Amino acid sequence: MDEKNLASDKHLLRAILELIAKCETLEELRESVARILKDE
Repeated sequence: MDEKNLASDKHLLRAILELIAKCETLEELRESVARILKDE
């Protein structure tokens, strides 16, 4: 794996952790992920 992919992966993992921290329930997390996927 090259450094560019590693940096991108770390950025994605940080974003996931931030999203988890902002959600109070698992259902809220599911809804947030569904909205993100819908926007693609």
